[in-house]
Amino acid sequence: MEESDLVYEELVELINEKNKEDERKDRRRKINWVSVIATTLSLAAWVIMLAVWYVLYAAAPEKEYGWLSFFAVNFDTVASYRTKWNYNLVYLAYVLMLASMGSCAISILLGRMRRKRKTDRISKSVYIIAGITVIGFVVFLFRFWYVLF
Repeated sequence: MEESDLVYEELVELINEKNKEDERKDRRRKINWVSVIATTLSLAAWVIMLAVWYVLYAAAPEKEYGWLSFFAVNFDTVASYRTKWNYNLVYLAYVLMLASMGSCAISILLGRMRRKRKTDRISKSVYIIAGITVIGFVVFLFRFWYVLF
């Protein structure tokens, strides 16, 4: 064999080795759908929690603000004044909190299922929103137990 053939064969081997390394890198660059779904569910849990806070704001009794009492404005003559919670909206907030907790639970389970290396971690955000939701459930049980059961 000639020297040029040997150099050519060595180049071909180097190129093949490089391609094998690239294939291994490409495998890691592919989209990890489990991670994408877990992140999406985490984001959905935060959006649902914002909806819960808005629904509870809408369900709360209307308050008489300071400047109205200062000018001695009677709410009965100005507009309808709701003094009690809207329990239909309270129940809707409870259902939304259940959806948020379900989204968190699925996201945590997917994150644990995906975790293959010691360096893989699930986002702390999921645990934070899960904690907020659990605290919300406890508050609901003490404040609105008669609506829920």
